[in-house]
Amino acid sequence: MLPTKAEDKMITITPIEKISTSNKHLQEGNIVTFQDINSKKTLKGIVKKITPNGFMGKKATLVITNIHYIDYPDNYFGQIYINGNEHETYGDLANVGIVPAIELIRGGEVTLIPNKTKLTVFLNNKQKPDIPIKISPNQRISTSSDEIELNDKLKFIVENDVYKDNKIYIKKGSNIYGIVDYISENGWNYDSAEINIKYFMVRTQDNKILTINSPITINGFEILKYKGKRFLQFFNYIGTNFRGKEVDIIPSQDKISFTLWLSN
Repeated sequence: MLPTKAEDKMITITPIEKISTSNKHLQEGNIVTFQDINSKKTLKGIVKKITPNGFMGKKATLVITNIHYIDYPDNYFGQIYINGNEHETYGDLANVGIVPAIELIRGGEVTLIPNKTKLTVFLNNKQKPDIPIKISPNQRISTSSDEIELNDKLKFIVENDVYKDNKIYIKKGSNIYGIVDYISENGWNYDSAEINIKYFMVRTQDNKILTINSPITINGFEILKYKGKRFLQFFNYIGTNFRGKEVDIIPSQDKISFTLWLSN
């Protein structure tokens, strides 16, 4: 039974295809699909936030928003937040006090399996969902030198047409600029470099400058999953005497995207 206008609806869903944070092709802004276990109807949602797992047992997390029925006309939407699985080896070693060993063990991934994983979602129509805007760097972004400073404009490109009120609002291929408001150098004890961008500026289809207040943080460690084969990341990480990783994105080599969220 689908929700009525007079009430919110609690439903149970399962993914149609496997969803895992261990898959480097899973990125913020991707569309994922589910099935209502009771009605068998299809829903889709958008990956809003991925936090990768880390060493010392840090679990991955996944946020999926804008979950709604594909063929249902009313605007009922929901959101889910999932923690990664518990890492049994990490827990066993921690219990017996083997600290040096557990520092090198990564936390559990989020893994959602069709028909096995069942998630409870509340759908409601209290507010319109935000509009996702997928962007990718259009210049080298690196903390390995002192070239990037506070208030610098970093150039990105919009990856797809953005619609609002059923019309193209921001055209695919538009340049979009992020304003740097925080830079942190990498340090020891896994302290990776970070660049924080507080807001973005882009020209809309009607030739107006739009400011989008949708912060993103680019972390040297968290972008590793997009910069090489998964099994090599461990050696890449510990090869510098446990120092953090620099941010270094080269558009011609690294297929990295970020998602901004525009209020509807």
